[in-house]
Amino acid sequence: MLDPEQVKADNIALIKSWKIHVVDHLPTLEAEDELVPQAAQSVAKRCIVISHVIGIGFGGKSKKLKQAIEKFDLFGATSAHEKDMLSRRKHTEQEKIDAQWLAECMQSFAWCLGLDKLEPLQYCDDELADRFPEPFTDPSEFISGAVLRPFEEIYQQADLHYRLHWAARNAQLTDTDFPVKEGLIRERRRALDWVIGVESDWDEVPSNT
Repeated sequence: MLDPEQVKADNIALIKSWKIHVVDHLPTLEAEDELVPQAAQSVAKRCIVISHVIGIGFGGKSKKLKQAIEKFDLFGATSAHEKDMLSRRKHTEQEKIDAQWLAECMQSFAWCLGLDKLEPLQYCDDELADRFPEPFTDPSEFISGAVLRPFEEIYQQADLHYRLHWAARNAQLTDTDFPVKEGLIRERRRALDWVIGVESDWDEVPSNT
């Protein structure tokens, strides 16, 4: 059984080794027996959904993106917000920016599925899209063959990103330098928290620190 206190201590030491200010008073993540992790196939389906939703951020036609998700019988795997986004023709600039940031969720998912590395203080891999089926193509083989890394490894990364998220927000508040934008840490953390089961509803994954 994982020891959340030990995971916390190890991650605090790691963050301090990067010369980043971190605090000791943040609580641990939920214990392993309090979580209901996602199955590998659910994670793979979420990847396919997001890979289409991201298209909205880059000018893709939501009708065409929605039709592709429906064609592959994945519309039921979309969240309420994603259903709304895919069902509307027009989107605000902020909605488009938010959709673009989903690429950082995909970096976490790629790592969870053993498809790519996860460097917490580097932006997503230029070749990240190559790790997944191209939008509008049949993802069934990708979904059926999905395998997750060990839960312990994903939990450790979720805890690490939780603490880095606090550090990134603190840097914003104190107007100090931080290696990457807060949005990167926020989206990476969101994906990791969802995988380990902090919250099953994608739209409700907490981002508080």
